[in-house]
Amino acid sequence: MLPEPLFAELRKYLLTNLGLDFSDKREEELVLKISLAAKEFNFIDTTTFVLWLLKNNLSNEQIEVLASHLTVGETYFLREKKALDFLEQKYLPELIHKRRRKDQRLRIWSAGCASGEEPYSIAITLLRAIPDIKNWDITILATDINSAFLKKAKKGIYTKWSFRNTPKWFADNYFKKTGDDKFQILPQIKKMVTFSYQNLAKDTYPSLTNNTNAMDIIFCRNVLIYFSQKGIKAVTNHLYNSLVRGGILIVSPVEMSNLISSKFGKIHYYGFTIYKKDSGKVRQKEIIEWKIPETIEIPKAFQQVPNIEFTKPFIKPADPILKKKVQRKKIHKKQVKEEVSEYKQAVVLFEQGKFEEAENLLTNILTKDTINSKSTISLLAKTKANLGKLDDAGALCKKALEINKLDAGLYYLTATIQQEQGNDKDAISSLNSAIYLEPDFSLAHFSMGNLCTKSGKNNAGTKHYKNTLNILAKLDPEEILPESDGLTAGRLTEIINSMKG
Repeated sequence: MLPEPLFAELRKYLLTNLGLDFSDKREEELVLKISLAAKEFNFIDTTTFVLWLLKNNLSNEQIEVLASHLTVGETYFLREKKALDFLEQKYLPELIHKRRRKDQRLRIWSAGCASGEEPYSIAITLLRAIPDIKNWDITILATDINSAFLKKAKKGIYTKWSFRNTPKWFADNYFKKTGDDKFQILPQIKKMVTFSYQNLAKDTYPSLTNNTNAMDIIFCRNVLIYFSQKGIKAVTNHLYNSLVRGGILIVSPVEMSNLISSKFGKIHYYGFTIYKKDSGKVRQKEIIEWKIPETIEIPKAFQQVPNIEFTKPFIKPADPILKKKVQRKKIHKKQVKEEVSEYKQAVVLFEQGKFEEAENLLTNILTKDTINSKSTISLLAKTKANLGKLDDAGALCKKALEINKLDAGLYYLTATIQQEQGNDKDAISSLNSAIYLEPDFSLAHFSMGNLCTKSGKNNAGTKHYKNTLNILAKLDPEEILPESDGLTAGRLTEIINSMKG
């Protein structure tokens, strides 16, 4: 066993860096798991390993290895079937009816997907619930902190143990039996799911960059049990912001409902609790009373607004006409300052994931028609994209590009929106423009690599990934990349390298 002070420090470290909470009662379990991790890190002595762990800053790749020993990937197909029944029989029929022939898109996130049984179960549920699924834009994002789980999930090969609670038709209809008595998911189902690394305790979400925005449904089952009470509230607040209005969060029945963000409404379904993001309107009072720290800097776009002052007049100051003109100028300057203040408020609201409030403020600025700066329009476009209002977001990007056609960041944002709309061809064109204007735009090269790989152009995709790595090698690993919502150069490097496996 570890000395009590060292055990306490280890618990604190795991809570801060992985969001994992091991109580005093789980000391024996934690020590066993840490001893196994120590061996993989080539340490013979567990105490020495823990001391090393506490003194060093681990890379994300090392954190993933550590997490693989501390988290449990025990899962199976159609687990906690009531949740899937709710989707198939209640939620999806209503949502499909509402969006049919209008906005036929559906976005689902399996947060903590383990070895893939959950997201593939979701994909099969969608196939059963949507007869014309080929006409729909479907996104199923599956994330986990354990890279070993993700590698297994991407292969899509399972043993009979993963089917222990499923009817015979499930494996017969959606899997192909292999020679070694295993089952491989059918290609058409496999391609419906995108797997990605995500640390719910530390990574940014919602974010356009990692596709965690504007979700209709989020599964986060048997994940929150690892978090502290404070961590559960923090994570579920972020998940709340990642949902569109009316979207739902599905957790495991064993997870403590009283710790989940109080922002959610509740739906009770045969003893199962579903958490719903309220579809009500944003209260204007919340926006009016929002206060902003004075330390926030004025955006560059507003720093360029001329200081409107009169030089010494050649007409007598008492002249009523001059007084009227001076008054108009002062009113204009005051209005500009008010809009700067509102913009700063919107920036903070956006960064906190309060997209509805940010949208309200930004729209208010634009309706005054005093500045209509590119910064305001761009931020409103990102806000609407995070809310799932892709047509509006695309139109705003177009408007911003009319103001400045040489902004690489705007072309990248446009491409991100076009990808969400399923317009990969237009997205490639926009990314080409971004790279032409800014050859060292790492995220643009990375996105181009993803699109090329997706379309089967693996050589072109590899080339863009190499370009991205070459650009990132020139940067400090801790440097935050432009347009990335907080993604660092080091983290993107690790993401690309992990894709090679």
